[in-house]
Amino acid sequence: MPHQSLILKDNLLTTGGDDPLLPQLIHAINHATEIEIAVSFIQPSGLDLLLPSIYEAIERGVLHQRPLKLRILTSDYLHITHPIALRSLVELEGEGVEVRIFEAQNRSFHLKSYIFVRSDEAKSYFQGTAFVGSNNISKSALTDAHEWCLRLDYQKPEDSAQARQFQSIRNEFDKLFHHSSATPLNDDWIDAYIKRRKPPKLSAVVDSSLLDDDEYSPNSAQLEALSALNATREQGNVRGLVVMGTGMGKTWLSAFDAKQLNAKRILFVAHREEILTQALNTFAKLRPEKSAGYYHGKSKDKSKEMLFASVQSLGKEQHLKNFTPDYFDYIVVDEFHHASAKTYLNILNYFDPRFLLGLTATPERTDQANILSLCHDNLVFERNLVHGIDSEILTPFHYYGIWDDSVNYQEIPWRNGKFDPAALDAQFATSQRAKHVFKHWHERQQSRTLAFCVSKKHADFMAKQFNKTFETQGLKALSVHSDSSVRRNEALTQLDKGEVQVLFSVDLFNEGTDLPSIDTVLMLRPTESNIIFLQQLGRGFADTTIKVTSLCSTS
Repeated sequence: MPHQSLILKDNLLTTGGDDPLLPQLIHAINHATEIEIAVSFIQPSGLDLLLPSIYEAIERGVLHQRPLKLRILTSDYLHITHPIALRSLVELEGEGVEVRIFEAQNRSFHLKSYIFVRSDEAKSYFQGTAFVGSNNISKSALTDAHEWCLRLDYQKPEDSAQARQFQSIRNEFDKLFHHSSATPLNDDWIDAYIKRRKPPKLSAVVDSSLLDDDEYSPNSAQLEALSALNATREQGNVRGLVVMGTGMGKTWLSAFDAKQLNAKRILFVAHREEILTQALNTFAKLRPEKSAGYYHGKSKDKSKEMLFASVQSLGKEQHLKNFTPDYFDYIVVDEFHHASAKTYLNILNYFDPRFLLGLTATPERTDQANILSLCHDNLVFERNLVHGIDSEILTPFHYYGIWDDSVNYQEIPWRNGKFDPAALDAQFATSQRAKHVFKHWHERQQSRTLAFCVSKKHADFMAKQFNKTFETQGLKALSVHSDSSVRRNEALTQLDKGEVQVLFSVDLFNEGTDLPSIDTVLMLRPTESNIIFLQQLGRGFADTTIKVTSLCSTS
């Protein structure tokens, strides 16, 4: 919509420290139709802060049939740009996405510019803003370092001084992007860069924001699991199931295990693209020397050394035939409680790797399917939420069961193994029930709440009722789902900053999503599946510095 501005604040100068650039960049990404970024250096710590917004912007463009135009230019100057970040950038997907690397060849390359445009195809409106300053893409530079950045906004008419200056910035970016030294980024280039890269030591860099010094190491539960996995392979087992509670680091465990096995070709299978994206970024952090790509509806990167595949695509016979049964020596099947479905079975029955690892937080299935047998009855390691809390990997929580006195569940029709959705909406989206929920929420809530609803309509209703009820207290809620106007990452940022207190959602945050800022989980739906219940309940367990209060409205 044209009235949604790219600009978050009036002041043209951002100084860092208490005035970070990151919120302004995320806001602009969330509302731009064109993005042009040119920075000297990119570190994983900074890119990780921007990627969720970028992914969502790309998805949004596909949904609205107007692809996001995204151009990113970085450099190999001083070998500071990290290969891990480059692996993530090279896998950005979209017909309007281009990433290039400027080969400095002993010349300085010190650009730090972020350009955003918002318009429609008919050009009935046009907004533009450009940030030019000292901020590279690292966590420190975008958050707490003292970095000055000046913003220039496009202003009508087209021949105004502001408009001409804005267009001049874009023209200069375009010249650099098409410079003879700017080459398209690909895996071959990254492979060669890794071999010749000699980054300066952190102690020799005056500006500590230029380099990441984070090392990735397993937590206590992962160390135990890694030892158990080694032991089971020594016993001759070629398959095994690991059960770890939500938030304990299953994906990281699989990446650590693939590394300790020195796996050459890795396949990671899941049923949702968000999980595949998170997994690719995790594996790339530990194995930046390996190429990584996707195999799903939009992409078929068959040649990649680490392949992240959707079960819906790979599970079809015509796609399985693209690989020999022993093509991958290490296979991970995430959310293994789904593995008895036909598409999963096609994959499990076709491939013959050195080792196959099944991962799940919730091994029990409502249909009583025996998923352990699919791993040759080999339960390698199991740690539940209680173990995670005792090990201080997960936060302790209080659970409150609230009597749902406004709903008679016996009157709601039961069809196809679940409550009738329309009847649930009618019973749940009422002022009486909302008042009852808010009373108990107000007594036991902390500061950041994620609430699960039965439908989009129910989520919208609850957010509206909440804002009406607590308006005088300055409390605010948002409804977040696939059709909501607010972006998912934008809503989480507002929640984290305390600008809103509650997010009402349906299933956007079920699987593969760690939300460390959440300290209250509100269950406003009947959940027939223990799996979904535990996944939703565990969304906020990953931060051990807070106490989670979980409220459940039930009969």
